[in-house]
Amino acid sequence: LELPYGIQGYFDYEQALDCAKKQDKPLFIDFTGHGCVNCREMEAAVWSDPKVLKRLKKDYVVVALYVDEKTELPEDEWYVSAYDDRVKRSIGGQNLDFMIQKLNANAQPYYTLVNTDGALLSTPKSYDLSVANFVEFLDNGLKEFNEKIEIETIGNEGAQSNEP
Repeated sequence: LELPYGIQGYFDYEQALDCAKKQDKPLFIDFTGHGCVNCREMEAAVWSDPKVLKRLKKDYVVVALYVDEKTELPEDEWYVSAYDDRVKRSIGGQNLDFMIQKLNANAQPYYTLVNTDGALLSTPKSYDLSVANFVEFLDNGLKEFNEKIEIETIGNEGAQSNEP
């Protein structure tokens, strides 16, 4: 498993979310697949653009969740999906199950931006070869992330100042 263009990131959602919390950055989730031709096309035509690449490397913690990864997990990590009542044994099976249950989606590529609590920052994005649209998607997600932090900070400061 690897990310293109020297992007440093993760392939496990929980690890990536922990990192996002520590770095106080939003999380960029790339639902992808080894056999996904449109995913590779997005990476080649959109992710490679310097404006996109800069944002992915600087503003986000990136996680690629491969929905077709066949690697079987240890038995103590298997679970029965609430969605289809089937045992999820592989990395890909669990990633796809996560996508279906959390986002009600099953398409790749599929990009989501979430805050450090895992809440969506904007409407997810799918295949779209417009660099301008992707930059807008990333910028809007970062803006939402920063505005929520500002609101939380103001709210917390206000609560603290009211204490006797």
